[in-house]
Amino acid sequence: MPGFQRFNLLQGPSDGQATVFVSHSTWDSAAAFEAWTRSEAFRAAHAGAGQSKGLYLGPPQFEGFEAVL
Repeated sequence: MPGFQRFNLLQGPSDGQATVFVSHSTWDSAAAFEAWTRSEAFRAAHAGAGQSKGLYLGPPQFEGFEAVL
């Protein structure tokens, strides 16, 4: 994937009902990330996403950040 640098899956706290997981990826630019979200590779990677209903408390929430240091 052009512009992709790395991916991390982070596990956070658990309260007995749910465990927080955060996926974190680093890209060369916002444009590179946005291009990936429009790609066939993105569609293929997320093709079965709807089959996990009931496993999650809600839909994923996108949060984008830019490095400042």
